Amino acid sequence: MSPDPRFPVLIALIAVLLAGGSAVSAGPDVGDVSNLFCELQTADDLMRLRDLMTADLRAVVEDAEARNAAIADTSGQDGAPLADGVPYRGMVERPASCVASSVSAAANVTIVDIAYASDSGERWTDRLVLKPETGEMRIDDILFASFPTDTYQAGLRRVLADTFDQ
Repeated sequence: MSPDPRFPVLIALIAVLLAGGSAVSAGPDVGDVSNLFCELQTADDLMRLRDLMTADLRAVVEDAEARNAAIADTSGQDGAPLADGVPYRGMVERPASCVASSVSAAANVTIVDIAYASDSGERWTDRLVLKPETGEMRIDDILFASFPTDTYQAGLRRVLADTFDQ
């Protein structure tokens, strides 16, 4: 009995469907993270943002907070470099609106543009760098736009490192 010639086609079809299923499941995860990020930004609930971070970024933030606290203990809170807190967005002003606007893939990460608007009319865009960790998408960095060029050179990791390593 000869093998059915449709068998390889059936296997290929199943593989395509399975691959499509995993790609579809990654989409909502990216949306969930970016939407929750925006909810926390507009609510000014920045402490809960660390729940969305990779373990590595969370460790960087916690190290910066510990270093800042040590400086505040010796020179007072006003002398601490993070007296206004960890900069989780490119502008200090609390946004009135926050919307995930575009998603693009890069090497091993997903980039999500986050468009902000403030009550005073200021508009800016930051970028979330999302990376899979333990089966979920997590924030691995937040890139801040440089004005007026709108290039994304500095991120949260770099800003925190530069704050203490000058």
